[in-house]
Amino acid sequence: MLRKVTDAMKKASPYVPVFLLAFAKAAFAAEQPQIVTGAVNLLNDATSWLLGIIPAGTGAAIGYHALMKQMNDGDPATAAGHNRAMRNVLIGGAIGESAVGITKVFLSYFQG
Repeated sequence: MLRKVTDAMKKASPYVPVFLLAFAKAAFAAEQPQIVTGAVNLLNDATSWLLGIIPAGTGAAIGYHALMKQMNDGDPATAAGHNRAMRNVLIGGAIGESAVGITKVFLSYFQG
């Protein structure tokens, strides 16, 4: 019986360090790795730009559709199409701003 246990231990011994390291936690890590910090900074900068670009683009698209609605020849189908387009642009801008805001909240967790 002892011989079987010894043989089993000899066969398993190369895998024990791998198993232990796979489930070990990084207890001595004092700060975030540099790549994580850089990625967080990049995403913060990108979302800051998006917070300004999305409303500007939304406003420009709504202005374009409002102008086209005014410039049509009184065709109700064209006016309805531009009204629908303005509504869709407004909804898309609200969704975009909300997504960027949620991303900013998520990234604030990593700021510490």
